[in-house]
Amino acid sequence: MTEILAWLALRGLPGVGPVLFHRLIQVFGDPAQVFETPVKELRAVRGISAAVAQTIRGFRDWDRMEEQLSRVKAFGAQVLTLNDPLYPIRLKEIPFPPPLIFVKGEIKTEDSLALAIVGTRRASYYGTKTCRSLARQLALRGVTVVSGLARGIDTAAHQGSLEEGGRTLAVLGCGLDVVYPPENRELYSRIPENGALVSEFLLGTPPEAHNFPRRNRIISGLSLGVLVVEAGGKSGALITAKFALEQGREVMAVPGPITSPTSLGPHRLIQRWAKLVQDVEDILVELPQTRGAVRLEGAEPPEAPVSPRPTMFQVDDPLLPLLGSEPLQLEELVQASHLPAPDVMSRLTLLELQGLVRELPGKCYVLQD
Repeated sequence: MTEILAWLALRGLPGVGPVLFHRLIQVFGDPAQVFETPVKELRAVRGISAAVAQTIRGFRDWDRMEEQLSRVKAFGAQVLTLNDPLYPIRLKEIPFPPPLIFVKGEIKTEDSLALAIVGTRRASYYGTKTCRSLARQLALRGVTVVSGLARGIDTAAHQGSLEEGGRTLAVLGCGLDVVYPPENRELYSRIPENGALVSEFLLGTPPEAHNFPRRNRIISGLSLGVLVVEAGGKSGALITAKFALEQGREVMAVPGPITSPTSLGPHRLIQRWAKLVQDVEDILVELPQTRGAVRLEGAEPPEAPVSPRPTMFQVDDPLLPLLGSEPLQLEELVQASHLPAPDVMSRLTLLELQGLVRELPGKCYVLQD
């Protein structure tokens, strides 16, 4: 039995969660010694039932652990235990950190300067655009972006960072070899090239609902703080924010339209304890560790905030003052402008050709970025 096999076996046993794992290590020194300990002594550890003690002492399925380790290596990943010098520093600081994690890609020392960005899977155009913009600016400041590879805000966070050549870590609620959601396969493949995929689950573990709170705990644990961009009142992003608070991390949130259901979560956080974020500087001031951050080589500094397209309203068109970053449907523009529908459509076409307006799916329109 090798040391790494003992770590894998003990972590995978039913009834042995992070808390119990840490207690066993504290008493017996290492996982290999735990498996050699008589049932009577195991039972003396607080929280160890007779059934769990018998399961530990009677464990013989070492071939399955060898197979799991071989699969990890064949997949191009590695197992990092708490004793490994490559185990993330930030994650090791939280109460009862995961005894081991699976990593595809590389977690570097610079990734200790990280911010988690999380939010709803049903992101609006406003939320997606805001998230990607903030992630890009963080990347320019050398901040690693951490998220969960879910649809919506998570996807936008990873994409924004990669667009500027930044580093990003994706924490999965399944095994590393399971692509979830399937439409993120390309993003899943890109992340290990400039960051890492991270999971505490054995290969082959499906994305079951009870896995995601554990995933969220790691997301906040890897980060200096958590930024919530759009979340419903019962969103998993709020669970991540709660973990962050318990771990002594910063909690921040981006406000949204008061009529949007996905503004409920961020607004509740802001009312209670979260820092309101309007731009990247609001984030950086809460993370003093970023003061010495070095901008990525070749990257341009983020532009100072300016009013969008100060010259665009020189174009004499009554539709422009009605449009902004929030999508408006064609019918809404007709009603607001008091113009006939054919006239509005022709004006929109002309504005698109001038690069001033962008059409979104569903006949919705916004000002061009």
